[in-house]
Order: sequence, then C-alpha cells, then structure tokens
Amino acid sequence: MTANLRKSDPPMTVRRLAHLGGVTVHVVRNYLRRGLLRAASHTEAGYQLFSTAELHRLHFIRTAQRLGFTLAEIEEILRRSRQRKSPCPLVRDIISRRLTETRDQLEQLLALQTRMAQAVAQWSRLPDAVPTGNDVCALIEAVAASEAAVAPKSTPRRLLGGRNASEETAS
Repeated sequence: MTANLRKSDPPMTVRRLAHLGGVTVHVVRNYLRRGLLRAASHTEAGYQLFSTAELHRLHFIRTAQRLGFTLAEIEEILRRSRQRKSPCPLVRDIISRRLTETRDQLEQLLALQTRMAQAVAQWSRLPDAVPTGNDVCALIEAVAASEAAVAPKSTPRRLLGGRNASEETAS
C-alpha cells in the first residue's frame, strides 16, 4: 500500500506505520530493534510515534530487500548515509556480487531441473520394485547407476534394461 502522507500529517503509531508500509507490526518492531527505524517521539502513555520520514525509510528498506540486500547490508547503507558518506559504491559492489551469486545459483538450479527431468523420463520406463537386501529405492539407485555408468550390485538388472555394466560399455 502506498502512503499519501504530507509533512504536516500527524505522527503515526507502530500499527499505522506498519499498515501504510504494507508490513506487519512485528516487522516494524524488528526494524526498530535493529536500529533501521527510529521513533520521532513518544506519547505520555509510552507509545512510539513516527514521522513520514520513517515511512519513507520503511519503503526504502523493503525495496532494498526486494533487490536482494540483507538487513545487515541495509544497516550498513543507512549507517553510511547518516554519516553523510555516499553508500552508492557499497551498494554497487553488493549488487554486483549478488548478481554473480544469483547467476551461479540459477545455473545450479537449471542443472538440477535437467537431472530431475531426466530422472522422470527414466523412471517412466521402469517398473516399481520392492527393496531386496541393501537397496532402498530402485528408482534413485538407477539414476546413481546411470550417472556412474556402472550398476551397483543392489540395483536389479531388470531396472537397467536387463544388461550388466560390462554389456553397457560394450554397446
């Protein structure tokens, strides 16, 4: 939810800040504990009150999180900003590293997706088998056998097309 507050608007309670920021009260309190948000004042009853600047900061934090920044990184960005030091070089460095990490993770996920699709295709041709001896699940063991190009002794030959490992290497 986007807030339409002006500087002249009255201070907000934790609940109102959370509502306008599209988060829960628990999130706001967590950010307060971490020093990411700061109350502008307190009521006589002890309620914390927040200015529109804190709502802006809350939106900033949520945007940074959606970009992949951790709360610790956001803390450092805010600290540098409060010290009147540009956090931009740090932000560029973090996002560049994160982009590389994300690409690596994506490659790993795509490789996993390929292995899973190959397993599904291989398993569609295999019968259900009851474990005998040391084997656990013939389907997974068939994948291990095909990856190793050698059938483990516990994988029934019928699950590997009835051929043993020496016949497979000869064909």
